[in-house]
Amino acid sequence: MSISSEQIKQHAASLGMALCGVASIDRFETSPEGWHPCDILPGCKSVIVVGARLIDGVVQANFRAFEEGKDHLKGIFGTYGYTMLPNFELTYICYAMAQYIETNSSEIATPCSTGPMTNGIQISIRHAAVAAGLGEFGYLSIVLTPEYGPRQRFGVILTTLELEPDPMYGGPALCGGEKCGICAKVCPTGAIREPGTHELEHVEMGGKEYDYTKVHFAKCRKSLQAMTKALGGKEDYLPEKEPTMEDLAAGESRMPIDAMGLMHISSWHCGRCQTYCPAGKWGERYKKTGLSHGPVFIEEKL
Repeated sequence: MSISSEQIKQHAASLGMALCGVASIDRFETSPEGWHPCDILPGCKSVIVVGARLIDGVVQANFRAFEEGKDHLKGIFGTYGYTMLPNFELTYICYAMAQYIETNSSEIATPCSTGPMTNGIQISIRHAAVAAGLGEFGYLSIVLTPEYGPRQRFGVILTTLELEPDPMYGGPALCGGEKCGICAKVCPTGAIREPGTHELEHVEMGGKEYDYTKVHFAKCRKSLQAMTKALGGKEDYLPEKEPTMEDLAAGESRMPIDAMGLMHISSWHCGRCQTYCPAGKWGERYKKTGLSHGPVFIEEKL
């Protein structure tokens, strides 16, 4: 029995996925050594990417935290928008999609891990989503889709099944880049640097070229994990304004085990860039409905 790309998408939709795209293996020619789909599944011919949208009612909890000081509501985003439910849901969906392929064809399918608490990273999920035609890279390095901007999570299934690929996204530009810069302005630690201040990352894929910022990992984790009192933490575990990876590791080693969640260290205290990015009809869904007063810009980085 053969399975078509349309059947794959219909099955993903039946499992609750808002997005699904297919990339051909040739779009991964520029993958770094060890990160090519065939390094994981020899003979891989197609890469399937599914996407779970973030619930608007969950994203709005961040507005309450950032705009009204209700920090205890950040846990809603952490549970349903970041570390837990989306990743668990995608883990199940990727498994179900792989089962569907292997049950209904003679081909092999390998579901990949989907995020925190799901056993590591095998492939760049962001790059796979772009290769599958679901969207494009925004300046903030996250994938933007025309439907939801950056407010979705992706999962990947590799397969030896040869499927008709989707075209690369070719619609209107989804990111305002230097003309916007909201992601950099709302970043509390400067992990997302201002446009025009540094060299960008450059990627070629599927005949298209993309440029986006390289997020400063240690500064980003400093905010995500609330590693200072100014960022909502209990202690100043990472007070340096220009932390190195060594500083980050030392700070994390001093942080106690978080009893409020399933992870050793909570990593859901920020999400400002994803929350306030104007892509995906942000205004119509949030500001015009009264759910947000607009981005809260941070002049002095913490």
